Amino acid sequence: MTAARQLFAQLRKYFPKNIYLNLTIAVKSLGSFKLRTFLAITGVVLGTLSLITVANTSRSMELKTINDLERFGKNLLTVKSGLMRGHGSPTDLTESLRLTPGDARAIKESMPEVKTVAPAATKTFPIKYKNTTVTGTMMMGIPMEFLKLKKIPVENGRLFTDKDNNEMAKVAIIGSKAAGKLFKGEDPIGKTIFVNQAALEVVEVLEPMAVDLSEINEDNIVYVPLSTFMKRLTNTATINLIYVEAVSEAATGRLKREIEALLRQRHNIKKGERDDFTVTDLRDVNSMQTKTMKIVVTLGMITSAISFTISSVGILSVMILMVDERKVEIGIRRVVGARKRDIALQFLTEASFISLIGAVAGLIAGIALTLAISAIAKIPFAVSLAGVAISFAASIVTGIASGIYPSIKAMAIQPVNILRS
Repeated sequence: MTAARQLFAQLRKYFPKNIYLNLTIAVKSLGSFKLRTFLAITGVVLGTLSLITVANTSRSMELKTINDLERFGKNLLTVKSGLMRGHGSPTDLTESLRLTPGDARAIKESMPEVKTVAPAATKTFPIKYKNTTVTGTMMMGIPMEFLKLKKIPVENGRLFTDKDNNEMAKVAIIGSKAAGKLFKGEDPIGKTIFVNQAALEVVEVLEPMAVDLSEINEDNIVYVPLSTFMKRLTNTATINLIYVEAVSEAATGRLKREIEALLRQRHNIKKGERDDFTVTDLRDVNSMQTKTMKIVVTLGMITSAISFTISSVGILSVMILMVDERKVEIGIRRVVGARKRDIALQFLTEASFISLIGAVAGLIAGIALTLAISAIAKIPFAVSLAGVAISFAASIVTGIASGIYPSIKAMAIQPVNILRS
């Protein structure tokens, strides 16, 4: 510890001098130990890579959540059909079919703190265009209120109108992924697709949006007017989704409890019986995602810390070998006038240079990996400045810490003993 204090005392007010010379010597000496240097750098690269990737991905998920909330309302509740036991095996569960447009009207009419109510219905159908059939695509019947809730940008086509819903128009808005599978490069606008023997004209194609906070994959979806869905496609009087927008954030929690009480009453659910629906506050979903990302970030930090620790040991071993193999050089430099602090600064510079190279390489690799994740997961690309700053600070600390002992060891070399040997 005393030797370390002496080292830093000697380096005080000296570091800005001779930086270029020390870096030149560092590059030449490290070039003589290519394999060892590469192995030492690898640990820093992995530590920086994991830290920056996790930090950037966390920031990207935050931006996606913000975009989803802005696009789909900040004070939104979703009411979904629950699960009920089927008639077969005791483990069979089927979706409850007890939600109706009447439930949506009751919520709207009986609760003054409700701003917008949008009933919706979903079902998976095979979709056909010419000789191409795509399965596993979700059809979703929506009213005009849904378009008021969800800010869907219009590009080349148009959205639904009141006339479309009133007249059960055979029109559809199709997601980007479903459009790519069906039309394979053709312009979908104005083309006719077939769903359950019904011909639907494509009037708009959605931009890529991935999965929203309500767990709907908007890239693999086809929207149709709710009346068209219920009368022409499924011939049913039930729905399985109700979107409810509150007038304010403060009213959201109260509305959730009021909706649950109202639907239990309308569905004749007795005390002690399970609900056949689920009311979800999208803020809770956002909070859950945030907690999940915090766990991922924490694990990433732990992984980075382990990588930096391993790299510190690697740099330390390389620097000790360099000191042992460069004793003659150190002795000659001392004889011709180099001071102890010159020797100490040289080895600290070399250790820090190794870490800095690893940090830069890890930064580039981390940004490239973040770009790939953003493209695959379809989330906004973002660079966390805090992650970059922490990773570079960690690499610098790693380099300096790894260079302290070799510097002290180099300072202790006596030029007289070297010359005698």
